[in-house]
Amino acid sequence: MDYASILARYIGREVYVSTFGHVRLRGELAAIYEDCVRLVNASTSQETEDTPWSNSWRDDADGVNYADGSEALVHFHHIVAIRCADDELLDIPILPQTAEPSVIETVASPPSAEQSIEAEPWEPFLEIDRLTLEMGSGLIRLVHPDSNELMQRVSAVRCHLADTLGLVVPRMRLRDALDLEDQEYRILIDQCEVARGRLGPGQYIALDMGTSSGTLQGVRGVDPTFGGPGIWITADRQQEAEQLGYLVIDPSMLVVTHMQETLRRHAHEILTLSDVRDLLERLRETSPCDFEEIRSSPMTASLLHAVLRRLLEEGVSIKNFSRIVEILALHGHRNQEIETLVALVRVRLGRQLVQRYLAADGKVHAIGLDRELESLLQQLTEEEATRQTRNWIERMVDVLRESFQRLENQQRPVALVVSSPLRNRLWQILSPHFPQVSVLSLAEVPRNTEIYWQAILSAEEVGALEPAIKRGQHPAVAKDGAYRAKGKVSEHLADELPPRRPR
Repeated sequence: MDYASILARYIGREVYVSTFGHVRLRGELAAIYEDCVRLVNASTSQETEDTPWSNSWRDDADGVNYADGSEALVHFHHIVAIRCADDELLDIPILPQTAEPSVIETVASPPSAEQSIEAEPWEPFLEIDRLTLEMGSGLIRLVHPDSNELMQRVSAVRCHLADTLGLVVPRMRLRDALDLEDQEYRILIDQCEVARGRLGPGQYIALDMGTSSGTLQGVRGVDPTFGGPGIWITADRQQEAEQLGYLVIDPSMLVVTHMQETLRRHAHEILTLSDVRDLLERLRETSPCDFEEIRSSPMTASLLHAVLRRLLEEGVSIKNFSRIVEILALHGHRNQEIETLVALVRVRLGRQLVQRYLAADGKVHAIGLDRELESLLQQLTEEEATRQTRNWIERMVDVLRESFQRLENQQRPVALVVSSPLRNRLWQILSPHFPQVSVLSLAEVPRNTEIYWQAILSAEEVGALEPAIKRGQHPAVAKDGAYRAKGKVSEHLADELPPRRPR
């Protein structure tokens, strides 16, 4: 049925819309799109079983919460029927209506299985939207057809994640949600909420990046993406805020930035087995030799999917897919443990992993753990790490967070570098408490890259909750290749890593 042509005669008229879930909307039909309709001056109400769904608006007008100027986008597959308010036009049923056959007709010629399936409107409800952005009525204007800025920025996010993570992000469905507040939005993966945000009054936020030179009047709030303090202002005060040195972010950029960071953190949940098969098909065209190697190896698509998901979960880009396939094809016939394969891939991608932590001097500035602390962590079992030593682990996380925060304030990218056997275990311990931490092993650091140890965390410091970094006490690389921490040689680090010459 061509709903668009039928509904065209309703344009500019007041209509009643009945949806699944017994939710009714009343408003002026402003536009008809390919898969939805747009209402202006919309209001909502709840259907009751004993009251006709259209008459209740007239009988109980006081119970309706009118919101003049609000808009709503309603998709066709959510609509049961639409009725014109002035009764000049007939109702338009959205669901297919079939006449009830008589008993004689039913007995004489029962419908075939194919006809029964076609009569049931259940197929649209079996589809899962992989990515969805739902918005309250106050944010609908961001997706207005006359302003395509939000859609363009969403497309830019998909391109950015493909470039930085090697992940093909599926198209995102944008729709309104009646259960959200006016300035609220939420992000869903496979129709499950993973993040939610809210814009403040004025919808523009001014952030002090340390360069502000005056006081800005507005409503104090929080950046929905990173949680930092900000000031909500209106659009007409943007120039004033920028002149005072504030960074002003418009509403669509706020939503898109939150979306980008959310998709980055949940990239491993987005990657599907079908996506992996698409990557393999692309590999067949771009690198036939690598494709033949992985096809002839014992590696299955499911195991490859598990390895790629784990890499994305640890923040590792899978863009260099051919290199990942090379190492898996080489070792897949000897070991099919996911953790072992991930460790081998990380070593192969070592230069890529340390790239983000290289300072201007070409060194990797790092925080390490002393031998005693590493030994304690290696002895922890899964049960001990969640029960008996929970407080001790939390203290260690607090000390590490303080250390990273202090070094970040010095504008230095810092990595946590530990011995190879401990890397995976330590990441599992820290990731629930410290999601943004990246744990590297010494084997992943290229041999010609120098490590400058900013601090070596000891078991005593964790127990006493002392700062991990003390002024004037940081390790330096000795001429013989050993690493000195607070005047003592950290022998396990020297044994793990071969001597290196400073650049």
